[in-house]
Amino acid sequence: MSVRYVEYIKDLFSSTLTLRPNAAKELEETILGIPYDEIIFDFSGVKSMSIEFAKEYLSIKYRTKKIIKEVNIPIDLELTMNKVFQTT
Repeated sequence: MSVRYVEYIKDLFSSTLTLRPNAAKELEETILGIPYDEIIFDFSGVKSMSIEFAKEYLSIKYRTKKIIKEVNIPIDLELTMNKVFQTT
């Protein structure tokens, strides 16, 4: 049985997710640094997400062996993530 860990994305980064300098490295280090097998990222309170952030997030998500799930994704952010997922 794996241990689940819930983290609020807005608490890790901000309510506006953009890929600023060093954010890609910070995002990867944050995800890989969580010492649990299953991570649930709660997107409550996130107002916007850039395409670049979504690309990097999904890239890290699918490269890691961790099980990563998202909850409470606002519909416009979900559309952004789906758009990125379809182009990869």
